[in-house]
Amino acid sequence: MKLNENFDQLIKKEKRKRLLKTIAISFVTTVVLLFIGFTLINKRMEMQYKKAQEMANITDMIESPNLVSQSQYLSTSGRVTSQLKSERFKNIDGYMVAATPLEINFSLFGIGYGSGKNSSLTVPITKTKEIGAFSRENGEKLPLFFNPKHKESETQQEAKETHEARTLSGFKNHVAEVAISFKKPMTYDEIQAKIPENVLINWYWLGMASDQLSATETVGKVIGINADEAGKLSSEPLKSKTSSAWWSPNYPSFVAAVKTAAEKRSYTVNGLDIYQDALKQIEKYPTLKTAKFSGIIVSGRTENLATLDDESYVYTTNVGLQAEILPYIEPTK
Repeated sequence: MKLNENFDQLIKKEKRKRLLKTIAISFVTTVVLLFIGFTLINKRMEMQYKKAQEMANITDMIESPNLVSQSQYLSTSGRVTSQLKSERFKNIDGYMVAATPLEINFSLFGIGYGSGKNSSLTVPITKTKEIGAFSRENGEKLPLFFNPKHKESETQQEAKETHEARTLSGFKNHVAEVAISFKKPMTYDEIQAKIPENVLINWYWLGMASDQLSATETVGKVIGINADEAGKLSSEPLKSKTSSAWWSPNYPSFVAAVKTAAEKRSYTVNGLDIYQDALKQIEKYPTLKTAKFSGIIVSGRTENLATLDDESYVYTTNVGLQAEILPYIEPTK
């Protein structure tokens, strides 16, 4: 009997050892798997963060008409989802006017613009019934560009060519921005020679190789490059191919950003990819010396902007934001 009792105790002891060993192995395995899982998630999110940064840099470089980003930061940060945000402003003849921020969501599985707030809304203006473009977030008016090669069909509901600059003649003590579409593309030097000295050039529109799309179909996706505070562009060669080395008034940076967008992104309207169209343009215009632009955004005092429609090279003008002139802030022009 005693022998049997000792044998039973031995079996129970052995079972306890096995149970404890199993628990220990399971615990260690779980910890290791969790560590590996968290490490892989962190590495994946780090990769997605870099892609989100590149997406923001491309947006800032080639599709931000007179929009200047002041910062990039994580507005929300989670284990598997985060948001990169950039506060943006418009330079209205020296007045920094807050604009819709750029928001890019990224997760383990994808990257995309934060919400519909980053897109525009095209609706008839109440009194004139003409089509205008507005921000979905705050209702700010967005300046439209018109392609003189585009032929409007009878069935299309689109914006008609506008000459809004002349309407500013009676709008005193304000500065505003105006999108100018040229009758034909002009070189950088031609633009410098023809634009009046009393307005500031903020942005250069590359235009489109295709005549397929109307003004309202490209709003929010017009391709061009921001100027510096004096309205100029630079042709200084890039020192690095990474997007972090791009800087806004630099034409080689702009060319690199368009190529990257055409390679990695797609945005199709009526069968036409906006980035592929832009790629055709910069292949024609690889340097600032050879480049031709189809329009610009300028800003200035409203009385100076009001005469732009009288210039022989102007096809259309379309007004964007405006700001009241304050006694303690002198406009640039």
